[in-house]
Amino acid sequence: MSSRVMIGLEIHIQLAGKKLFCDCTTESAIETVNGKVIERRLIATTGESGKYDPAAVYEKSRSRSFNYSVTDNSCLLEADEEPPHSVNSDVLKKAISTALSLNCQVVDRVAYMRKIVIDGSNTSGFQRTAIVGFNGYVETSRGKVGISSLCLEEDSCRKLEEHNGIVSYSLDRLGVPLMEIATDPDIVDEEHAVETAEIIGKKLLLAGWARKAPDAIRQDVNFSMGHGRVEIKGVPKLSTIKAAIAYEKERQTWLAELSPILKGTNWGRLKFQDVSHLFRNTKSKVIASNLKAGMNVYGTVLPGLAGYLKGEKYRMGIELADVAKLFGSGGIMHSDELPGYGVEDEIKGLVELLKPGKGDGFTIIVSTHKVIGLIQDAMIARLKKLEELDLPETRVVTEEGTTHYLRPLPGGERMYPETDVPSIAVEEALLEAARKISPKSEEELLAQLVSEFGISKQDASVILSTTQLETFQNYNLILGDSKLATRVILQAIPEMENKTGRPISIPDLIPVLEEAGRRKWDRQILERAMDLYFVEHMPLGDLIRSDEMKPIGGNELKSMIILLHNEAPVNPKNIIPRIRSRTSRPFSPAEALALVKEILG
Repeated sequence: MSSRVMIGLEIHIQLAGKKLFCDCTTESAIETVNGKVIERRLIATTGESGKYDPAAVYEKSRSRSFNYSVTDNSCLLEADEEPPHSVNSDVLKKAISTALSLNCQVVDRVAYMRKIVIDGSNTSGFQRTAIVGFNGYVETSRGKVGISSLCLEEDSCRKLEEHNGIVSYSLDRLGVPLMEIATDPDIVDEEHAVETAEIIGKKLLLAGWARKAPDAIRQDVNFSMGHGRVEIKGVPKLSTIKAAIAYEKERQTWLAELSPILKGTNWGRLKFQDVSHLFRNTKSKVIASNLKAGMNVYGTVLPGLAGYLKGEKYRMGIELADVAKLFGSGGIMHSDELPGYGVEDEIKGLVELLKPGKGDGFTIIVSTHKVIGLIQDAMIARLKKLEELDLPETRVVTEEGTTHYLRPLPGGERMYPETDVPSIAVEEALLEAARKISPKSEEELLAQLVSEFGISKQDASVILSTTQLETFQNYNLILGDSKLATRVILQAIPEMENKTGRPISIPDLIPVLEEAGRRKWDRQILERAMDLYFVEHMPLGDLIRSDEMKPIGGNELKSMIILLHNEAPVNPKNIIPRIRSRTSRPFSPAEALALVKEILG
């Protein structure tokens, strides 16, 4: 059996604008619309092959229900009450452009498929996805890394919380255009994985097409040491890629060492029984509160696992706790860490009741009668797979880089054709339109910003590094003033966000910028308008009519300066702050300085 490490990436990038199959914006301003919630239960169905996908079967066994919060950027499509509209032509063009920039062969026809997903992340129970390009590559310092495919798909719902078998999602993210760029397993090690992710991600970020949101870019890592492919989902940061790969290397190494030791273990001895009576007077606050809530404590022998549940090397306790948590439990307490957690007086009674043999461990878990059988079956199935080093599975990563079992690895059984979305011919006109917007290099973009818009190289560099190129271009188009657009992005918006304590989204700001463009507001007036709109929550109509928006100029400004001079002498150094201390209305600093010189003679 090969122990060569194989690493590949799947990089997911959300695109800003409108959703993939409807006219809803990708941005949301509120959590729910009138508190409206949709309730669903999802079932597993067969794919095109007529077989059930193992991941779907597993998710169905968890017997959960799902609630979806209706948001201001969702419609009947996200509620699964109407068919998809036409594919968003703008994002399709960007996906083709990206495929070309990654040296991919573009498909002749973009044909959508349905991918069965019943973990609740989609109201319909499937995700629409289509291959746009394949067989490409990127150049890295360690050689070429192949691009196996570039897909354009709809993103999933955003998970809010899970409690007692009910999972809550938000519809704000459902349907957001998502490019999935998958590499071949050509990546050599952790550092090379980070470099490859940076090269691909930066290309899209510099284009300015990505959403400005914390989860706009996500990475999945495909990892193998010869025991089957592990998909590590949702890696949030580049630094976490290294930690996740290092953790998985260590985990699979000790599992390979432990496998021959566990061969032939009778896992059928793992049988949970109710041991709640032993905990009537428990000192464990966690167990006591759960018993009071109507739950029970169950215990079982863990055959052959004494000393392997928690230690410097072996951590089988985590593997079993991951299974329990997927069925709504808070985890397990086991013999390698007991006494502890307030469980002390009960140990003797547990040993007498469970009767672990030499080399056996034991565990307790808080659960319900309805679920404990499912947990028992899932634990036995998992131990058998780990014993055989049958490791293909989907895992999720924490911010610290540790990975945890999520579900079996999905297969081709989950796919079947999407009959509501016609295929799209990729003709020469579409290819040419895609070539015209092809992402440029950082050096090319920097030179373009400086020469075309007349902004400084330093400001241009910040705009690019913060992935706000497209935002800058849009603001410049609205305002007709590149330097004002630059100030809005680099100074005015951060100041507003600091004052309000919340992010200022593009849809929030556009109405104010449109008024600024129409009325030719200068920097002072625009920034005061933003302050009234975002900080003082003044409606836009009232803001436009407000006396505060009328600039001070001419005789009025001169009279104010004379009045200030009579109170205390003015000079070019103190006049601007003194005027601003007297009024919040906008004025021209240059005009004020000229008037000071005139008054002083």
